[in-house]
Amino acid sequence: MKNFTKTILASVLILTFATVAFSQVDIGFKGIGGKVGFVSPEDPIGSTLGLGVVADLGTITPDIHLSAFVDFWNKSYDSGSGFGYTAKWTWTEMVFGAAAKYYFPMEGSKFKPYAGGGLGFAYGKSKWTSDAINTGFGTIGGGSYSSSNTNIGFRILAGADYELSPGLTGFAEATYHIDGVDYFGIFVGVTKTLGQ
Repeated sequence: MKNFTKTILASVLILTFATVAFSQVDIGFKGIGGKVGFVSPEDPIGSTLGLGVVADLGTITPDIHLSAFVDFWNKSYDSGSGFGYTAKWTWTEMVFGAAAKYYFPMEGSKFKPYAGGGLGFAYGKSKWTSDAINTGFGTIGGGSYSSSNTNIGFRILAGADYELSPGLTGFAEATYHIDGVDYFGIFVGVTKTLGQ
């Protein structure tokens, strides 16, 4: 009888917490925006401009918000070989993902700091081309090589939203994304709330 009572009590508690949790859920396509920023991929790639699209997907609780994102960056650079020819590298990455953000309580403030994390599907491509040099006895070097891959990545983030006007929110965010080519990014952007 004791086990039956414990099972009933546990079931009632789980259902109560689930009802409270689901009563606060408001998931849907709530807003869309864009971002631009500074991206610093791992060596030897170097820093570059990053662009992105963001979507507000609603809330799980009043303090936990869901978002979707697309990040894009591209970097090209020349490197010398030491043998009289140069090689050009091009790196491109596009990440599609979703994140959960915890908003720290700031009652009555337009400034809303947050921290969170998420998962992303990353598509990366690298390309290498080099000049051929004529040695007088023939040519050496030259050619090209390209490779692409897909990875599941993880990101951590911290930032803040600021209400610019009703229905328009500015944000600044720092992210660290871990996948095939890890990168750190600092972004600023705006999100337009839909339906306002």
